[in-house]
Amino acid sequence: MRTFKARPAAELSLFRRLALATWDDPRDPSIRGTVELDATAALAHLEALHARTGQRATLTHLVGRALAVALAERPELHVLVRRGRLYPREDVDIFFQVALTEAHAPPGGCDLTGLVIRGADRKSLADIAREFGERVEEVRRGCDPQLGPTRRRLAALSPALLRPLQAALDILQYRLGLRVPGFPHAPFGSAAVTNLGMFGVRWAYAPLFPPAHWPILLLVGAVKPRPWIVEDDDGDARVEVRPVLPLHATLDHRALDGVQAARLSARIEELLLHPELLELPA
Repeated sequence: MRTFKARPAAELSLFRRLALATWDDPRDPSIRGTVELDATAALAHLEALHARTGQRATLTHLVGRALAVALAERPELHVLVRRGRLYPREDVDIFFQVALTEAHAPPGGCDLTGLVIRGADRKSLADIAREFGERVEEVRRGCDPQLGPTRRRLAALSPALLRPLQAALDILQYRLGLRVPGFPHAPFGSAAVTNLGMFGVRWAYAPLFPPAHWPILLLVGAVKPRPWIVEDDDGDARVEVRPVLPLHATLDHRALDGVQAARLSARIEELLLHPELLELPA
């Protein structure tokens, strides 16, 4: 076996020595990536949906629908990592993170919560937007039937008890696949979408929340007008100002590799560039 001689500490910078003293070997399986999309067709589709149905949908709903459809088409990526093995998920349930306004948040400012749209791959964009709006109102009134009781139970616990309880729930619900009375099944869904664009943020990556066991989380950035190369049917290119949507992904490398992530990204991009593909069959 080949041996290597360590470099003397005196040859290392102070920063390198502090880094070696601070961090252990990396164990986080997250991989991250970004795509930028011309959002012209997506925004036009949302306006047409509103004119046709009266339902106001957003890019967050559209991205959630695209993610759900892409995962339903690739069930080998729609998995739960359990005890070192990959188990297929039964339903494509998309978790949307929701920022409560100060009027509905606890004392001290804004609060984050979330809601799950079950079977999002089988629901139309209008249905997702309608259910999302109804659920947000329930959350703001404090009567969310999915996560409200759980939030109240957990809020009543001291920090010293919350961590071991969360660890026990994780083992029972995800490691062993058991139903726990009084707590919802898969409360965080099977994949997630969050939106920082509503706060003007264009570039950011969200972490994979360990208790959720998501294989993928998409963060929607702020749409801004930018110069964009546009090709016509003859292949001629020109530069126009277009609304550009940055979409940032955090993925679990245990669930999918780089090639699979690239193919999933390409499919989501295709669906958002051609949002008519997201319509349910008549």
